[in-house]
Amino acid sequence: MAMSLYFDNAATTPLSERALKAYTDTALNFPGNPSSSHRLGIEARRKLDDERSAIARMMEIEKNQLFFTSGATESIAAVISSLLFTTPGKIIISAIEHEAVASWLPILKEHGWTTATLKAKGGTVSPHDLEAELTPDTKMVAIMSVNNVTGAIQPVEELVKVVRAYEKDHKRKIFFFSDSVQALGKSGLKLRAWDIDGASFSGHKVNGPRGIGMLYLKNPASFRPLASAGGQEEGKRGGTENLPAISALRAALEDWLSDSESKNKRIQEIKDKISECLTAAGREILSPAVSSPYILSFVSPFPSEVFTRMLSDKGVEASAGSACSNNAKGEGEKILLNMGIRPEKARNAVRISFSNSTTEEEAESLIRILRELINAK
Repeated sequence: MAMSLYFDNAATTPLSERALKAYTDTALNFPGNPSSSHRLGIEARRKLDDERSAIARMMEIEKNQLFFTSGATESIAAVISSLLFTTPGKIIISAIEHEAVASWLPILKEHGWTTATLKAKGGTVSPHDLEAELTPDTKMVAIMSVNNVTGAIQPVEELVKVVRAYEKDHKRKIFFFSDSVQALGKSGLKLRAWDIDGASFSGHKVNGPRGIGMLYLKNPASFRPLASAGGQEEGKRGGTENLPAISALRAALEDWLSDSESKNKRIQEIKDKISECLTAAGREILSPAVSSPYILSFVSPFPSEVFTRMLSDKGVEASAGSACSNNAKGEGEKILLNMGIRPEKARNAVRISFSNSTTEEEAESLIRILRELINAK
C-alpha cells in the first residue's frame, strides 16, 4: 500500500481508538431508549445526563445549555429556521460563512426578511462594518469563529460587544450566532466570556464520530425551534438521542482538549515550518497572520484540482478549498474571492489542515513532496 499522509483534517478527522471503544461499550451496555421509563431506559437516561455534564464541563458551560444534534449543519438549521416563527426582520452574516449558514439567506428573503452580507477583506470581518449594518429591525447576526478555508480567526469577542452596545442603546435583543466547528479546542474559544447566544459544533472535527454534533444556547428557555418532534433534548431537538455517538464524542473531546495549549503550539510550529517551505518556493500563503494553527491555505502552481490530484498520487490527502466546496463546485473559491483574493490565485488555492496528532515526521515528508512538485513546474 502506498504511503498515506493525511492533511485534510478540516474536512474530517479520523475516529480515535478511544472514541471507538466508548461507542461500542455504550452501544452494548446501554441498549435502552433514554426516553423509556423502564430500567434500561432509565440507565440510558442517566448515561446521557452524565455525558452531557462531562462535555459541558470541558466546554465551560452549563449542561442545560448543551444540546445534541446530528452535526453543525443541523444545529445551524435549528437556529436560523427558528426565525421563520417571528415577524420578518434583518439578519446579518459574513461573506465567508459556510454554506450551512449562507444557504439560508434566499429562504429568509422568500419569507420577507432583509439580509446583509459583511465583507471580509483580508479574511476578517470588521467590527466597524458590523456596526454600520445594524438597524432597529436586526434580529440575528451570524459570524463564524474560524473560517474553514483559510483558518482566519474572526474577532468574535469584539463583534459581540458591538451588538451588545447596539442592544443597550435600542433596547432590543439581537441573537449572536457563531458557527464554531473549526474553533473547538483549536483557537481559544470562550463561549461564556464572549457572550455568544448560540454556537454549532461537529464531533468529527475532533476525532469523534460523524453524525453527532452540538448546539450551544446561552438562554435555552427563549429559543423555540421550528420542529421539536418527540420532545427530546428539552424540546429543542426531537428524535432518539444517539447515545453511543455522544459517548464517543465525550471520549474524543477528553483527549483533544487535554493539554490543548501545548498541542496547539506544537501544531503552530509545524504550520510555520511548512509555510516557510512554501514561501521559499515562491508560493503565496493565503491564511492570514491571525489564523488557526490547524489550517494552511496557499496558492499552488497549478489549478487546485490538478495540484491536489498530484499530491494524492504521492500519497498526500489535501483539499481544494473545503470538502463541502468540492461538492458544490466553486464555493471555496467564492469565499476566497470574498476575502479580496484575486481570481487567478483563488483558482489555484490548496488547503492543508492538521490534527493535533499530526507528527513532525509527517510534516517533513509533506515538505519534501511539496518541494518536489513545485520545483517540477
